[in-house]
Amino acid sequence: MNFFGKTLEILKRTWNNAVTNESTLNFNLDMFAYSSRYYKQNYEKNKNRFKNALIENDKIALANLLYTLDIRNGKGERALFKSYFSALIEMNKDYAIQILPYIPELGRWDYVFEGIGTEIEEAVYELIRAYLMIDIKNYNDNKPISLLAKWLPSIKTHNKKNYFAIKLAKKLNLTEKEYRKILSKLRDRLNIVEKHITNKEYEKIDYISVPSKAMVKYRSLFFTKDEIRFKEFIEELKDSKKTKYDNLFMNDFVKMYLDNLGKIGVNYLYGKSIKEAYKNSISNLVKDLSLKELEDRQILLQRFRDEKNLINTMWKKQLKIEFDKNVLVVADTSGSMQGTPFETAVSLAIYISQNNKSDEWRNKFIIFSSDCIEYSYNKNAEFTDILDEIPFIVENTNIDKVFKKILNDSVEKNLPQLDEVIIISDMEFDEVQDKKDMSNFKYWKSEFAKHNYELPKIIFWNVARNVESFPVTKLDYGTCLVSGYSKNILKSIIDIENFDPIDIMLKTLEEKNYFKMVRAIKENLNSREFEHVEEKW
Repeated sequence: MNFFGKTLEILKRTWNNAVTNESTLNFNLDMFAYSSRYYKQNYEKNKNRFKNALIENDKIALANLLYTLDIRNGKGERALFKSYFSALIEMNKDYAIQILPYIPELGRWDYVFEGIGTEIEEAVYELIRAYLMIDIKNYNDNKPISLLAKWLPSIKTHNKKNYFAIKLAKKLNLTEKEYRKILSKLRDRLNIVEKHITNKEYEKIDYISVPSKAMVKYRSLFFTKDEIRFKEFIEELKDSKKTKYDNLFMNDFVKMYLDNLGKIGVNYLYGKSIKEAYKNSISNLVKDLSLKELEDRQILLQRFRDEKNLINTMWKKQLKIEFDKNVLVVADTSGSMQGTPFETAVSLAIYISQNNKSDEWRNKFIIFSSDCIEYSYNKNAEFTDILDEIPFIVENTNIDKVFKKILNDSVEKNLPQLDEVIIISDMEFDEVQDKKDMSNFKYWKSEFAKHNYELPKIIFWNVARNVESFPVTKLDYGTCLVSGYSKNILKSIIDIENFDPIDIMLKTLEEKNYFKMVRAIKENLNSREFEHVEEKW
């Protein structure tokens, strides 16, 4: 990169001292390849990342923004979108106003509220007013309504959002009483689960219609308050042919199970696998219990089995993104991956290996840390059963061992050429021991060439918390850079032919219609400017 005659130094070191890159040499690709769900977001750094991308190419940057927002086909990352959108308001408020209608379509209505207290506040109120009027009309005509009422703030005695709610009512030319009445009627039509929970009307909850995130959040409450009906729902869900829960992040499934284990006193770090940890924990927990305590524990264990049944059913109800390639998926389980990145990597490895129709790597993947282990499972195994048996290792990030294993297995067993390797990691790899001043990628290329093998195409899937480290740049053909915690990312990489990092980014954004949306935004702005000029004349 060259700005004002100054060349930027892009080489850096990972935490584990491997040669890596501070940038891909393209600001938009940096944005595309970066993800973070870390609760301590560096908002200023995020804003600068977007500003650089917008200056470089506003069309691609806006498409990237929509991709970050999109919960169905994109990343669906709220924190990142908030910081990027805030930067957009500062840089070009006209673009920000034009993007407002896309926000509830691709994300949620409460994301729109990020514009309150900014230069586009009036435009936000106008959008809310317009949609609310449409919803009221559709309500009266007995037609479907939007989810706006669900996310609009209520006016309550003790509520930090009261100021916003009261101001909104005034902007809508409504009294507080009228505002409350309208919200109540619209929410009744929506059959919002939170309202039934507040009113303790569990019999009115249609569990099949409960949104994905709400199911994750309230599942234990449903078991406690409406056990019989909720268990019946789970059995009905098993027989349903509809796909559900596609908007969940992949780590949600692992987290649900680990939380479930925690309720019965099991810490998976006690052993090398969840199964071993379970045995160790249970033997210690039950040895000194009274008869009454043992009975209570039996009830607790039954709830554990019920929740396990729900998790496995939800997992199976996801849309299957199938492909037929000789693809190996590799999950990083090192210490720096702890939490969301770790949970995402493991769940993605299971999902991808289950949906790979290739005989060689179906129901099989590799986990790596200080060592690498090839792990296989029965095709009929439940999701939680697969998790139970995985031998977790949480030390270094020795990716070199993975590629040495691939090369050695290829040479010794005369295996067919791997098409692709998907590495799900925070990209904080260990340094190459033999070539400490060479990046892992360049070292692997040279090692495979020595044995007359071609290095497989590599997809670097970033699930880091807040690390900005890129193992390759835009110039490293034969690679792909993606990021995020949703399986929907897989849709954009299963049919890759040209492994050019920039081309893959552009192809992804084009296929998801984000460029089409951006063109509409620009055309609308141009027409408004033309109308403004005509008015002057």
